[in-house]
Amino acid sequence: MRNQRTLKKAVHLNGVSLHSGKIAQVRILPAPPDSGIQFIRTDQGNLRIPALIHHVSQEKSVLSTTLEKEGVFVQTIEHLMSAINGFYLDNLNIEIDGPELPILDGSSIPYLQAFRSAGAHEQSLKQSFYTVSKVVEFEEGEKKIRIEPSQELSVEYSISFGSRLQQSFRFSLRKGDFESDIAHAKTFCFLEDIEKMQSAGLAKGGSMDNAIIIGQDGVINPSIQTYQDEFVRHKILDFLGDIRLLNKPLVGRFSVSRGGHAFHSRFLSFLLEKDLLVPIESPNNVSPWIGLPVAVPV
Repeated sequence: MRNQRTLKKAVHLNGVSLHSGKIAQVRILPAPPDSGIQFIRTDQGNLRIPALIHHVSQEKSVLSTTLEKEGVFVQTIEHLMSAINGFYLDNLNIEIDGPELPILDGSSIPYLQAFRSAGAHEQSLKQSFYTVSKVVEFEEGEKKIRIEPSQELSVEYSISFGSRLQQSFRFSLRKGDFESDIAHAKTFCFLEDIEKMQSAGLAKGGSMDNAIIIGQDGVINPSIQTYQDEFVRHKILDFLGDIRLLNKPLVGRFSVSRGGHAFHSRFLSFLLEKDLLVPIESPNNVSPWIGLPVAVPV
């Protein structure tokens, strides 16, 4: 059983936001045990929005995951939340000076590298986890999620965009594997969808440097691509961020087909509504949390 973790010191990142196109400043600070992950809108009287599923806006979580409270929202949180899950952090205060986080390079690696430079601090209280009480299947048309009880977190994800793009990948969240297998995977889009998104007031900050663009003949900007199967790996990245919107990390053996942000969050809500989550306190001896470094040198 591991202790709760936060950062040893604050980190600061800034850059253009994917959908608004505006420059955003974000500071990620250590937080006390049992305080969880909290977003703080510094431009809105320091309003706190807990990173919890009941604050997810289904209406706004179409191309990104959006939290909302008292009419104030914070958008495109999934890449940061994925890095939080991958670095095993539990308590953070995240200050943001606007409604959307910076897209950075379109992946989770800038956040992960910032966490490594700050180092992790082990706290005094123990961390428990959730798994499910039984096998659960959640479906909406062609979208499907299946989870089996487990004391590890593994994800088998498949995507299908007709004949143009079909990929699948299996990932287990163990020490070091998130950085090597998932964290570098960048967001992607199809060339013909860019104009539609921008007409809807979205993707104003998208560029050839922060999104892989797929044209009729393949990837237009392959120089920023890390993995051959980067697209499904990015879907796993998003999924790991979306399922961290509980007050404890969720573990289990997942199988996901054609998921998306809103679908992921509806799945979490379903688990809560049906009372299918059970706490576990002692991951087994092949747990991904065994042997974690308490601090990482600067």
